[in-house]
Amino acid sequence: MKILAIVLVVIALFAIGIGFYLRNQANEAQARPPKQVYRGLRDAALSTPRSKIGLPPAATPITPWGVVMDWGVSNGIATVVAFSDGSASIYFSGGGGHIGGQSKEAINKAAKQAVFLAAPCQPDARPTTTFPLPHGKQAIFYLLTDQGVFTASGEEQELVNGTKPLSNLAKAMQEIITQYRLSEAKH
Repeated sequence: MKILAIVLVVIALFAIGIGFYLRNQANEAQARPPKQVYRGLRDAALSTPRSKIGLPPAATPITPWGVVMDWGVSNGIATVVAFSDGSASIYFSGGGGHIGGQSKEAINKAAKQAVFLAAPCQPDARPTTTFPLPHGKQAIFYLLTDQGVFTASGEEQELVNGTKPLSNLAKAMQEIITQYRLSEAKH
Protein backbone atom coordinates (compact mmCIF):
# COMPACT_ATOMS: atom_id res chain seq x y z
CA MET A 1 0.00 0.00 0.00
CA LYS A 2 2.89 2.37 0.84
CA ILE A 3 4.49 1.66 -2.52
CA LEU A 4 1.24 2.48 -4.32
CA ALA A 5 1.03 5.78 -2.43
CA ILE A 6 4.63 6.62 -3.37
CA VAL A 7 3.98 5.75 -7.02
CA LEU A 8 0.88 7.97 -7.05
CA VAL A 9 2.83 10.86 -5.51
CA VAL A 10 5.60 10.45 -8.11
CA ILE A 11 3.04 10.41 -10.94
CA ALA A 12 1.33 13.52 -9.54
CA LEU A 13 4.66 15.37 -9.23
CA PHE A 14 5.56 14.30 -12.77
CA ALA A 15 2.27 15.69 -14.15
CA ILE A 16 2.73 18.95 -12.24
CA GLY A 17 6.28 19.29 -13.59
CA ILE A 18 5.14 18.89 -17.18
CA GLY A 19 2.38 21.42 -16.60
CA PHE A 20 4.82 23.99 -15.19
CA TYR A 21 7.26 23.41 -18.03
CA LEU A 22 4.60 23.82 -20.75
CA ARG A 23 3.06 26.86 -19.02
CA ASN A 24 6.49 28.45 -18.78
CA GLN A 25 7.00 27.87 -22.50
CA ALA A 26 3.57 29.38 -23.21
CA ASN A 27 4.17 32.42 -20.95
CA GLU A 28 7.50 33.13 -22.64
CA ALA A 29 5.77 32.74 -25.99
CA GLN A 30 3.08 35.37 -25.33
CA ALA A 31 5.57 38.24 -25.63
CA ARG A 32 6.70 37.20 -29.14
CA PRO A 33 5.07 37.47 -32.59
CA PRO A 34 2.87 34.45 -33.57
CA LYS A 35 5.33 32.93 -36.06
CA GLN A 36 8.15 33.20 -33.54
CA VAL A 37 5.94 31.63 -30.86
CA TYR A 38 5.04 28.79 -33.22
CA ARG A 39 8.68 28.11 -34.08
CA GLY A 40 9.74 28.23 -30.42
CA LEU A 41 7.08 25.79 -29.26
CA ARG A 42 7.70 23.45 -32.21
CA ASP A 43 11.47 23.56 -31.69
CA ALA A 44 11.01 22.81 -27.98
CA ALA A 45 8.80 19.81 -28.76
CA LEU A 46 11.38 18.46 -31.22
CA SER A 47 14.50 19.06 -29.16
CA THR A 48 13.66 18.75 -25.46
CA PRO A 49 15.01 15.48 -24.07
CA ARG A 50 12.57 13.03 -22.50
CA SER A 51 14.32 13.31 -19.15
CA LYS A 52 13.85 17.09 -19.06
CA ILE A 53 10.12 16.70 -19.73
CA GLY A 54 9.97 14.08 -16.99
CA LEU A 55 8.76 11.18 -19.09
CA PRO A 56 9.74 7.65 -18.09
CA PRO A 57 11.97 5.68 -20.47
CA ALA A 58 10.28 3.83 -23.33
CA ALA A 59 10.60 0.05 -23.73
CA THR A 60 13.72 0.39 -25.92
CA PRO A 61 15.95 3.29 -27.00
CA ILE A 62 14.18 3.38 -30.40
CA THR A 63 10.63 3.10 -29.08
CA PRO A 64 8.88 6.47 -29.49
CA TRP A 65 7.95 8.38 -26.35
CA GLY A 66 6.66 11.32 -28.36
CA VAL A 67 5.37 12.25 -31.80
CA VAL A 68 5.33 15.55 -33.66
CA MET A 69 3.21 15.82 -36.81
CA ASP A 70 3.49 18.84 -39.10
CA TRP A 71 0.48 18.93 -41.42
CA GLY A 72 0.20 21.33 -44.35
CA VAL A 73 -3.25 22.91 -44.19
CA SER A 74 -4.83 25.55 -46.40
CA ASN A 75 -3.74 28.50 -44.25
CA GLY A 76 -0.32 27.28 -43.04
CA ILE A 77 0.95 24.46 -40.86
CA ALA A 78 -0.75 22.65 -37.99
CA THR A 79 1.72 20.96 -35.66
CA VAL A 80 0.30 18.29 -33.35
CA VAL A 81 2.44 16.98 -30.49
CA ALA A 82 1.73 13.88 -28.38
CA PHE A 83 3.72 12.48 -25.47
CA SER A 84 3.53 9.11 -23.75
CA ASP A 85 2.09 10.65 -20.57
CA GLY A 86 -1.04 11.72 -22.45
CA SER A 87 -0.14 15.37 -22.90
CA ALA A 88 -0.89 16.77 -26.33
CA SER A 89 -0.56 20.17 -27.93
CA ILE A 90 -1.51 21.80 -31.20
CA TYR A 91 0.36 24.78 -32.62
CA PHE A 92 -0.75 26.79 -35.66
CA SER A 93 1.91 28.53 -37.75
CA GLY A 94 -0.28 31.63 -37.99
CA GLY A 95 -0.67 31.77 -34.21
CA GLY A 96 -2.84 30.10 -31.61
CA GLY A 97 -3.26 26.54 -30.51
CA HIS A 98 -3.63 24.40 -27.41
CA ILE A 99 -1.09 23.24 -24.83
CA GLY A 100 -1.21 20.33 -22.39
CA GLY A 101 -4.52 18.50 -22.57
CA GLN A 102 -3.45 15.62 -20.32
CA SER A 103 -6.08 16.50 -17.72
CA LYS A 104 -8.86 15.93 -20.25
CA GLU A 105 -9.51 12.20 -20.45
CA ALA A 106 -10.31 12.05 -24.19
CA ILE A 107 -7.24 14.09 -25.16
CA ASN A 108 -5.03 12.07 -22.80
CA LYS A 109 -6.28 8.83 -24.32
CA ALA A 110 -5.83 10.11 -27.90
CA ALA A 111 -2.24 11.23 -27.19
CA LYS A 112 -1.28 7.90 -25.63
CA GLN A 113 -2.85 6.05 -28.57
CA ALA A 114 -0.89 8.17 -31.04
CA VAL A 115 2.42 7.42 -29.30
CA PHE A 116 1.49 3.73 -29.19
CA LEU A 117 0.78 3.76 -32.95
CA ALA A 118 4.11 5.48 -33.65
CA ALA A 119 6.06 2.35 -32.67
CA PRO A 120 5.08 0.32 -35.79
CA CYS A 121 6.13 3.31 -37.96
CA GLN A 122 9.62 3.58 -36.47
CA PRO A 123 11.26 0.77 -38.52
CA ASP A 124 10.31 2.52 -41.78
CA ALA A 125 11.34 5.98 -40.54
CA ARG A 126 14.83 7.38 -41.02
CA PRO A 127 17.00 9.18 -38.47
CA THR A 128 17.10 12.97 -38.82
CA THR A 129 18.63 16.03 -37.25
CA THR A 130 16.78 18.52 -39.48
CA PHE A 131 13.10 19.35 -39.21
CA PRO A 132 11.73 20.94 -42.39
CA LEU A 133 8.11 21.99 -42.62
CA PRO A 134 5.81 20.28 -45.13
CA HIS A 135 4.88 21.69 -48.52
CA GLY A 136 1.31 21.56 -49.81
CA LYS A 137 -0.95 18.85 -48.41
CA GLN A 138 1.88 16.80 -46.94
CA ALA A 139 2.37 15.56 -43.39
CA ILE A 140 5.77 15.01 -41.83
CA PHE A 141 6.07 12.90 -38.70
CA TYR A 142 8.90 13.09 -36.20
CA LEU A 143 9.16 10.15 -33.82
CA LEU A 144 10.96 11.15 -30.63
CA THR A 145 13.11 8.41 -29.10
CA ASP A 146 16.07 8.13 -26.75
CA GLN A 147 18.13 7.12 -29.80
CA GLY A 148 17.24 10.37 -31.57
CA VAL A 149 14.51 11.64 -33.86
CA PHE A 150 13.19 9.56 -36.75
CA THR A 151 11.08 10.92 -39.60
CA ALA A 152 8.57 9.69 -42.15
CA SER A 153 6.14 11.56 -44.37
CA GLY A 154 3.20 11.12 -46.70
CA GLU A 155 0.74 13.01 -48.81
CA GLU A 156 -2.60 13.84 -47.19
CA GLN A 157 -4.64 11.74 -49.64
CA GLU A 158 -2.64 8.56 -49.06
CA LEU A 159 -2.60 9.09 -45.29
CA VAL A 160 -6.34 9.68 -45.04
CA ASN A 161 -7.28 6.75 -47.27
CA GLY A 162 -4.47 4.36 -46.36
CA THR A 163 -4.28 1.48 -43.93
CA LYS A 164 -0.51 1.39 -43.39
CA PRO A 165 1.02 2.19 -39.98
CA LEU A 166 1.74 5.81 -41.00
CA SER A 167 -1.92 6.24 -42.01
CA ASN A 168 -3.01 4.90 -38.64
CA LEU A 169 -0.66 7.34 -36.91
CA ALA A 170 -2.03 10.24 -39.00
CA LYS A 171 -5.57 9.32 -38.00
CA ALA A 172 -4.55 9.10 -34.33
CA MET A 173 -2.93 12.54 -34.48
CA GLN A 174 -6.08 13.91 -36.14
CA GLU A 175 -8.05 12.43 -33.23
CA ILE A 176 -6.15 14.76 -30.90
CA ILE A 177 -7.40 17.72 -32.95
CA THR A 178 -10.93 16.31 -32.87
CA GLN A 179 -10.85 15.86 -29.10
CA TYR A 180 -9.63 19.43 -28.56
CA ARG A 181 -12.48 20.69 -30.78
CA LEU A 182 -15.04 18.62 -28.89
CA SER A 183 -13.63 19.86 -25.59
CA GLU A 184 -13.98 23.49 -26.76
CA ALA A 185 -17.55 22.86 -27.91
CA LYS A 186 -18.50 21.76 -24.39
CA HIS A 187 -17.44 25.12 -22.93
